[in-house]
Amino acid sequence: MMVKLKLIFNQTLMISSAILFGLGIQELIEYLATGDAYFTWQWYIPLSIIFCAFVCSVPSLIFIDDYSSGKVYVLKVIIHFICIFAAVSLFAFLFDWFDTLTGYLVIAVMIVVIYGFTWAATYWLAKSDENKINNALDDLRDEE
Repeated sequence: MMVKLKLIFNQTLMISSAILFGLGIQELIEYLATGDAYFTWQWYIPLSIIFCAFVCSVPSLIFIDDYSSGKVYVLKVIIHFICIFAAVSLFAFLFDWFDTLTGYLVIAVMIVVIYGFTWAATYWLAKSDENKINNALDDLRDEE
């Protein structure tokens, strides 16, 4: 149970931070291109980003204790990505994260980049935890 909560918490933080970073980059590019320094958000935008990140982290639980490999695993990743892409697109539409088709395309690119970043970071954290556990077990064996 704790591993599942840790996964959801870590991914929620990673995804929401990455979305905020991506939106900041988007606004920086717009400022450099147009010189428009005025940026406003509705009060609910930060909350919608955190909620979206949470909703997108929950489906990752299908990969905990998943020992499938090959085509089955690739199919699960593809289905997972499509679900995440659809969810973020829906949130972006509902909460007005974009105004134009170009704005949506930027969001779509951000989804792909954030998905890759989250997978890489989650893999790194899992490997780090695994190494800590193995080192602790090795220390116990050495004491015996």
